[in-house]
Formats: sequence, C-alpha cells, structure tokens
Amino acid sequence: MGMINKSCNFLAPDVKEASVLFDPLLVRIKRKIRPYTFAVNARLNNYFYPKKISIEMEPLNLQPGEWVEVKSIEEIFQTLDNGKRYKGLFFMPDMENFCGKKFRVFKRVEIIKLEETGEVRKLKTPSVFLEGVFCNGEQHEGCDRACFHFWKEAWLRKISD
Repeated sequence: MGMINKSCNFLAPDVKEASVLFDPLLVRIKRKIRPYTFAVNARLNNYFYPKKISIEMEPLNLQPGEWVEVKSIEEIFQTLDNGKRYKGLFFMPDMENFCGKKFRVFKRVEIIKLEETGEVRKLKTPSVFLEGVFCNGEQHEGCDRACFHFWKEAWLRKISD
C-alpha cells in the first residue's frame, strides 16, 4: 500500500505486504516516532500558516434520518481556515464531489478512536456521516477502505419536509 495521503482523516500505519520484507527494529522505531512527527508537522503548519478565524455557525443538531443538502464549495470554503479545516476537521478534496447534493443523515459522530494511537476522543463539535457518502480512494493512491467522510454541520443545510 505504501504511504497514505496525509490529508486522509484516517491515517493508518503502513501495511506490510507479503512481497516486501521489513526489518522489525526499523518498523518498531517508525511506529514510536510517527505520532511525534505528525505533532511537529502540525505545529510547524500552524506557525507558518496561521489560522484565520472561522465563522461560527449555529448548530443544526442533526439526527439520523433527516435530509440535508451539502452547501456549495464557495460556502464551505468561507468556513475553512488557512489549513482547509473547520474546527480541526479537514475538508478533503474528494468531498467536493458531493457539494450541492442532497443526502440523508446516517449517524451522528461524537466519539472517535484514533487509529494511529488507539486513543479515544470526544469531539467538541459533533459531526455526521451521510448515507452513501464515502471516500472512493482516488485522492489517496487508490485506497479501497471506503471510509465515511466526516461532515460538520456548518457544511450542511437542513431540508424541511
């Protein structure tokens, strides 16, 4: 599989392939230092690309089964900081394909487990998964995990019945 694109919200450790031999010591060292390299990279990005103040949006309190429309790309970009994030969540390039379309809320996401460290975290501002909206892997070197995209309520518009 090789390296996974850093913009993916599901950063996973490299997968051993049967045809490639890894030195176990190097693999252990890489796993130990990887979380630190991500932290250093994030701090450097914040230093060189300071965040602009994101627009505060009123919470929609979306529930499973409700219909929403994904806002236009222009409206979404107004909510993003210089790192293309809204309240820490990255707006991935392949999410642009769903702008302006209508979907049903599949599930609210309030607690996540980080795959890299196994740490469980509670999200400060809940996100949602939308039915049938998942990563196709085109932007991530052909990854075929089909992960759900995390959607902030600021990027969605509730559709009344």
